[in-house]
Amino acid sequence: MKTQKARISFSKLKDNDLPSAAQLIVNKMTNNAYFPNPEPNLATIQTAITVYADALVKCLDGTKQDTATKNAYRLNLEDLLGSLGNYVNLIAQSDLIKLDSSGFIISKIPEPVGILDAPPSFNVLLGNNSGEVTIEIGVVDRASGYIVLYSELPAPADNEHWNSKLFSKSKGLLTNLKAETKYAFKAAATSSEANRIGLYNFSNTIEKLVP
Repeated sequence: MKTQKARISFSKLKDNDLPSAAQLIVNKMTNNAYFPNPEPNLATIQTAITVYADALVKCLDGTKQDTATKNAYRLNLEDLLGSLGNYVNLIAQSDLIKLDSSGFIISKIPEPVGILDAPPSFNVLLGNNSGEVTIEIGVVDRASGYIVLYSELPAPADNEHWNSKLFSKSKGLLTNLKAETKYAFKAAATSSEANRIGLYNFSNTIEKLVP
């Protein structure tokens, strides 16, 4: 079971947003009874915030070296915050009250995707070579990929007896089909839950003569 933790990566924060995010953490961790012995100590992080903030100002109209210095100070501050976040997670043990008191952003528990709706559209186009067709599937939000079932006509009643191919994208190519043969095709969006139980909502079936 996944649990919530303090997020220890700050790489996506904009340069100007990092000092305030770091200062909030220092403020909330100061004299925080849940975290009596912060590691690294808060004075070290406070110094890193000040140095980085000063470097930010200096590099606005500064040289390339000033920018390089700012970037180095940013990496140092991120490393210190990451180490402090690890300490918080070790002490908090996923206790949300403790985590919230630390000032760190708390990770979210991803919601199950479930069984997705059938694709909004599905098309089968003739390929460039004999025995090929191009598959175009309407995009389904949160899909991990797509599964295409295909079979010579008459198609079996049970999906388990159809041929299948997984695609990571909504467009792909099916090859090695029998030339001058009529096939049936249908598609569905995949998710981890759907894959685990083998249950999908398929599109309408398309019949196509493969050249």
